[in-house]
Amino acid sequence: MTIRVFLSGTCEQPCETHEWTGTLAGFFASKGLTYTLAELPKSHVTVNGQPLPMLEWADRHLAAGDDVEIRLIQHGGVFSGLGKLLGSIFNFAFGWLMPKSGSQNYGSPEQGQRLETTSAKANQAKLGDVVPELAGRFRRFPDYLTPPRRRFVNWREQWLEFHACIGPGQYQINDTDVKVGDTPFSALGADGSYAIYGPGADLSGTSTHEHWHTVPAVGGTSSGTAGLEMSTELANRENTQPASYSFDGSYIWRSSESEFPPGWGAGTIVNITLPLVYAVTRTEPTIGQPQRNRFYGEFKHLMPLAGRDVTVAVNGGLGLELLVANSDLDPQGAGWIELRFPPPDPEDPQTQGEWYNGLEPGSYTITFAWKFPARWSIQQYSSDHIVVWRLTQFGQNDSTWLGFPTVTTSGAVVTFNGGTVYGEWSSEFVATPGKETTTAIEIDFFFPNGLGYIRDNGDVTSQGLGIEIQYRNADGGPRTTISKWYENWTLDQIGITESINVPQMRPSVRVRRVGASATSTQVKDTIQWYGLKSRLRTRTSYPRWTTMAAWLRVGGRLGAQSENQINVVATRMLPVLQSDGTWSAPQPTRDISAFARYITGSIGYSDLNLDADELRRLDGIWKVRGETLDHVYDLTTAQDALKLAFRAGFSELTVSHGLIRPVRDDVRTQFEQSYSPLNMTKPLRESVSPRKPMDPDGVEVEYIDAETWTSMTVKCLLPGDQGFKLEKLKLDGVTDRVRAWRIGMRRRREQAYRNREYSFGTEMDAFNSEYLSYVPLFDDEPGNAQMGLLTDIRATTGGALLQISEPLRWVTGAPHSVGYRTPEGKFVGPFVALPGPDDFSIIADIPQPWLEVSLKRELPHIYFGLTADWIKPALITNIQARGTDATDVTAANYDVRVYVDDNNNPPD
Repeated sequence: MTIRVFLSGTCEQPCETHEWTGTLAGFFASKGLTYTLAELPKSHVTVNGQPLPMLEWADRHLAAGDDVEIRLIQHGGVFSGLGKLLGSIFNFAFGWLMPKSGSQNYGSPEQGQRLETTSAKANQAKLGDVVPELAGRFRRFPDYLTPPRRRFVNWREQWLEFHACIGPGQYQINDTDVKVGDTPFSALGADGSYAIYGPGADLSGTSTHEHWHTVPAVGGTSSGTAGLEMSTELANRENTQPASYSFDGSYIWRSSESEFPPGWGAGTIVNITLPLVYAVTRTEPTIGQPQRNRFYGEFKHLMPLAGRDVTVAVNGGLGLELLVANSDLDPQGAGWIELRFPPPDPEDPQTQGEWYNGLEPGSYTITFAWKFPARWSIQQYSSDHIVVWRLTQFGQNDSTWLGFPTVTTSGAVVTFNGGTVYGEWSSEFVATPGKETTTAIEIDFFFPNGLGYIRDNGDVTSQGLGIEIQYRNADGGPRTTISKWYENWTLDQIGITESINVPQMRPSVRVRRVGASATSTQVKDTIQWYGLKSRLRTRTSYPRWTTMAAWLRVGGRLGAQSENQINVVATRMLPVLQSDGTWSAPQPTRDISAFARYITGSIGYSDLNLDADELRRLDGIWKVRGETLDHVYDLTTAQDALKLAFRAGFSELTVSHGLIRPVRDDVRTQFEQSYSPLNMTKPLRESVSPRKPMDPDGVEVEYIDAETWTSMTVKCLLPGDQGFKLEKLKLDGVTDRVRAWRIGMRRRREQAYRNREYSFGTEMDAFNSEYLSYVPLFDDEPGNAQMGLLTDIRATTGGALLQISEPLRWVTGAPHSVGYRTPEGKFVGPFVALPGPDDFSIIADIPQPWLEVSLKRELPHIYFGLTADWIKPALITNIQARGTDATDVTAANYDVRVYVDDNNNPPD
């Protein structure tokens, strides 16, 4: 079968491909990977597209043609399953690893690591990313778990709240170390608060756990306003007259080619002029009364009539104010009326009070209207028709009005008179992302100049305006309208949040203003649509993470640049390595060993995979010297994470004989294995790196300072350095100037004094050494050390008499030294050497027990020479197998000057 390994569930290309026959558990075992059924699976496995449950990994035999996909599940950690599943350093768990020379990678960040978490200066959402891991004590800007939610809790208070992730595991966090920018929450008083929740805490009673999605299209604009402007333009009130109107009772329709103004709506008052055709006849004269005109037609829109003053305009001519003298109308307003026309000569007293004929008999287009301004109030509005009701002279609904006759006419005129004015509907915005649905939305309105009326004496009195909110299902359905009226008397900026429960849907929302925008500078009634939010599905618990709830009063009480600068200085709680080799219960710690163990444990390794003795030895050194690990890890490989951790303690990562082992480069006093031409298969070669003009003459270390939590630099120079060309060293994990300087000086001294490289070959002897083993190297160049085999050792005056297989050369008056190699390859010595009775012997005070000299095994190697320069001290840097019985070895010269500043302090 083919097994393809993917880094995540969304990766399209596998990072590794393997051929395997057998069970999946067998495959994992072959790569040194273990798992238990009690733990969360670290990977999702499918066979031919179908899930393979964890319970079947050990039982189901996979066929040769099966297509197996393994997709890593990260569970929120930066080390779990990161990097290649099998291509990490732990591929060597059953082998042997030695870092290459220069593995500290000075001057560049660790491969695969993103540094923005360490240097972050603001809270951020890390959608789909791993959760950063905090080691030791460090400042952390928690990552948003819920989007920041802004809302007005009253007219004058706007609050911001969110829930955020501090990191996996538990932390010690002091109240003074929880801040907004550089200001502790405790200094904010009633304007801010926070709460810390441990892993698995129930958050259902905490408002910040709710996920409120903010629609980005609603809010601040490029023109500088805080929200979408809601106004009523004068042009929106003007009605363009259509080709015709159709009347019927209280309904008025426009012809199809046009619409009523968008600024009209319920409460808008209009004037209506409706010309109708009337038949005019004359009455028969009666005693004492002249003939007079009688008008036949429908007068529904004017009833009642008798005794009323009306305005009459004939065929578009100038209207006359007349009195309705008599009428005979049925209940529907049809019949006739008689009008009293003014006399021909108002100055002639003989004609006062008389009736006169105003028109000759015939058909006329006549417009009747009340003498006082006739107004109609819109009850219902649509773009193509309105429903109106006539108002009395005092602005009340006229209950006697019977409506308009059923007629279509081109002569009617409908114009704006006053009343309620509407702004244009805003664009329609879907409140939820994608296909998400909600049952609750929030709409925010903002009054940038307050809301009020400034009287002539400067007093501020009440001013109001209305808003209409409409929502409907974005997938289809009718609109629901909600009307709101806002009234206040302040010139301060204010706002309000409307919370609306809706049926489960994808709401599509629009709003508009009700009431004309003021043109007077005395009126402050500008309103803006400030925000639109919807509540989405939310979590009430985070099993592995420590989280934080934050509440801040904003909107004039806190600078906007600080709203996303919530930070904590936290100390990680982990088991601590004790002197007896056991691990304590979790406690606040900055120990390098504690987090190194955590890293290995997070990827499935146990304490059995650690070199416990060496880790315990170095832990004691680190603690005494105050060398700690303080860092926030982002996405990285386990190998690079351990490298960074150990570097904070002058150490490097190796994996030796299946165990993870830190190696500390430090002052050495005891040689380990020895190498000379007696056990070399390739001669010792020495190369020197001469000083070049372009070589650095100093080191500049960049680190994060634990006092200011900002990036700082410190220069590391030797006496005589000009500092013209500095090697840049970014030092993560170290947060104080002294330690940063010491590590930088170590690097500078390496540049100056570790400038020789040795290479040679051996058989299998080199596998006795480790990375950075401190070894003596010997060569057979004239004037250097002399070598031979020890053929005998016996007691004599002054110690032991050594018999050597080779003749020795002595320099008169100069001190000499001698040492030997044990059968296990260890170097013993040096000892002061004195001449023996012949050229093949040495007298030295060597403590017992002495070596056994026997031809049954290889004879011990003897090294002899001038004390001043008989040994080339070196540090092993690489051992490379060459076939099955040979190795190639490289080493760097050991120079004690490299370590001179390890305990010094930087100059002021």
